Amino acid sequence: MKLNRFIVLLLLVALVMPVLAQKERPKVAVLKFDFSPIKHYWWGSYDIGEGIQALVENELLDRTVFRIYSRKYLNGLLKEQDFQQSGRSDPTTAVKIGKLAGVKYIITGTVFKFEQKKKGGGLGFLGRKIGIGGAGAKLSEAKVGITAQLIDVETGEILFSAKAEDKSTGIFVAGITSAGGGFFGEDSSISKASEKAVKKLVDQIVKKSSSLGLI
Repeated sequence: MKLNRFIVLLLLVALVMPVLAQKERPKVAVLKFDFSPIKHYWWGSYDIGEGIQALVENELLDRTVFRIYSRKYLNGLLKEQDFQQSGRSDPTTAVKIGKLAGVKYIITGTVFKFEQKKKGGGLGFLGRKIGIGGAGAKLSEAKVGITAQLIDVETGEILFSAKAEDKSTGIFVAGITSAGGGFFGEDSSISKASEKAVKKLVDQIVKKSSSLGLI
């Protein structure tokens, strides 16, 4: 009887130990991306830096390797503490923000390319169908390039950087406006290029974090 109990205890330990040994997912905050290098090319009501921030955050959530500090609360915290956007990408400032948010890592980034060029004829709209025509929206090709850095909040060290670029075709957008959390709808070339570039960027972040044993 005692032997049976001992065997059961050993089995329970064998089942529980791997779970206890698993690392707790580290908490990370994604700051709004600096888009000053491309700001003069665009007009409209949409904050491009916050748009990329949202895409990176959502993509990281899908990977389930980090715990993500809510963008809504983070931006509210920064506004309350009066942190200016121009200095947030500086590692020293990022560390201060990370300590306020209570996270282990901070992701900062820059949008260095955000281009869109018209192609061919326009798109004519007939009811719910879209066809090639004269008036209406124009087809375009967009290119988006972004960089990111992962900063250790405890030490202030930049652990690594990542860079990604991609392109896509779709509807031409003259100005960026707010539309469902993306860039002027799912069909715009700039929206699709942004999503593809962000996926590549997050691929690198996850891969490099894993190789360093952070996750």
